[in-house]
Amino acid sequence: MAKKSISIVFVFLSLALCSCAPVYIPNSHNAPLFRKAGEFQTSINFGQGIDALGAISVTNHIGVIGGYNYVNRNPSDTNDKKYIKHSFWEGAVGYYGNENKISYEIFGGYGKGEGTSYGTYSWFGPTEIKATGTYQRFFLQPSIGTNYNIFNWIVSTRMSLVDFEKFTYDNSVVDYNNPVVFFEPAFTGRVYFGRGSPIYSQFQTGFSFTTQGDTVFDYQPFQLSFGIGVRLGRKPKLQVDQADDYIGN
Repeated sequence: MAKKSISIVFVFLSLALCSCAPVYIPNSHNAPLFRKAGEFQTSINFGQGIDALGAISVTNHIGVIGGYNYVNRNPSDTNDKKYIKHSFWEGAVGYYGNENKISYEIFGGYGKGEGTSYGTYSWFGPTEIKATGTYQRFFLQPSIGTNYNIFNWIVSTRMSLVDFEKFTYDNSVVDYNNPVVFFEPAFTGRVYFGRGSPIYSQFQTGFSFTTQGDTVFDYQPFQLSFGIGVRLGRKPKLQVDQADDYIGN
């Protein structure tokens, strides 16, 4: 039964990753869930290419996050229809808080990206061609999760407004202005390498979909990533509680 379940998962992932030629590929959610001011977190995730993420808590309630995503599938043959290239960067500012063993946050941010893949675009003709689209994305991302010392779960729901500005094919450029709203929920599991350790591993799975009907461009509907990270300035939960008791909170 276990082998059958694993096979089903791999088949599903293969279909999700190969069923389309996405020009928009959602990046991993950056959800640090800070405990206090002075924390810094960075991680590298592997899934839809590579995600480099960073975050810092400026005060006890204000944080800043940023990230970069890079995808380059089948780079040995850029004329193959499986070729996909994508890059994206983002930055955001948000509010975070803690309530007993639960942490919560909400970030709002902006990013820009560029994707190249094969697809059918009506303005370039009826045939499938390799085109490049550039876009900007505005997003709002609330998250909630636990803040234990070893294992933590995080649920985040990113709402993204993806606005492709233009598509390019050979020397032809078409301006495009039809923003699409995406709903992108994700679940993250994070495990620290021991109590008080700054190093952790994590996995994340999520979906991306829109209710606006068919889009002109293809997008990645499912994401799965694994990564490793470092969090500096983190104190074990017990130490945080004792400090709060000492100052009367």
